Amino acid sequence: MKNRHLIQSSSRICAVVVTYNRKTLLEECLSALQNQTRPLDEIIVIDNASTDGTDAFVKAQFAGVTYVKLSKNTGGAGGFHEGMKLAFEKGHDWIWVMDDDSIATPDALEKLAGVQIINGDQICAVASAVVNTGGDIYLGTRRLLNNCSLTEWAFELHKHSAPSENYAKAYFEIDTASFVGLLVSRSTVKEVGFPEKKFFIYWDDVEYSLRIRRLGKILTVPDSKILHEIPSPLSKPSKKRIYYFHRNRILTCRRHDDPNLTFYWRALVSILRTIRLLAVRDVQHYIIRLKSRAGLKSSIK
Repeated sequence: MKNRHLIQSSSRICAVVVTYNRKTLLEECLSALQNQTRPLDEIIVIDNASTDGTDAFVKAQFAGVTYVKLSKNTGGAGGFHEGMKLAFEKGHDWIWVMDDDSIATPDALEKLAGVQIINGDQICAVASAVVNTGGDIYLGTRRLLNNCSLTEWAFELHKHSAPSENYAKAYFEIDTASFVGLLVSRSTVKEVGFPEKKFFIYWDDVEYSLRIRRLGKILTVPDSKILHEIPSPLSKPSKKRIYYFHRNRILTCRRHDDPNLTFYWRALVSILRTIRLLAVRDVQHYIIRLKSRAGLKSSIK
């Protein structure tokens, strides 16, 4: 079999960026997209009802960008749902999704579009490598199931990142990808639909990846890079975020696997541990505030 280009030079490619109250980061993201060596046919920004003047900023600084402001914050999941739906309705052949804190290197799209694959492989999506500003690969955004069940995998994500040695290859297969630099074909979207907007945040990318994998393959192309500074663990996790993480994990496993009693027991234990962690940190922050008001130096990290 001969190698072939996955994406044709005539293919129409649209980037979809979801933003919320981060116009400084959004400026870097959009500037990077506008300066791609393989030009995009359109850039769509879905604004989750920002209140920091993002609308006026985008219209003034990025007039060529398609800007849509939603009436309420629908989270990353809702934003990607609306953005991919719009790009699909406009007839684009490929849709490249990312958050507003993602900065594509100048040739990131060119490297994705230029990947050559073996005839016969049904490739549904390709993903850039995610790196920090120091150039280190963030392995946790590209994962493998490694022949275990989804219900087992869901509690051991740290064990299932694609290994670092894979990044020396021209491309490699993965099972799930975050929505940071994931390029999905139109034919795939037609079959699997759009991200699950009711997820709001967390696991929407995992659930969508699993739908894609039922249809065909997802590849990571290491030469294509997206800069994305992974935030340090929050000193005080958001209760809302924790809720969506646990709920969406359960919903994903119920949709794509057959959870048993062991799964629900592990889920309950995980939830209880999180509640305990939140309670401890609430106490810590209360003590910190008291010491701060008293002018004392806190020893709590």
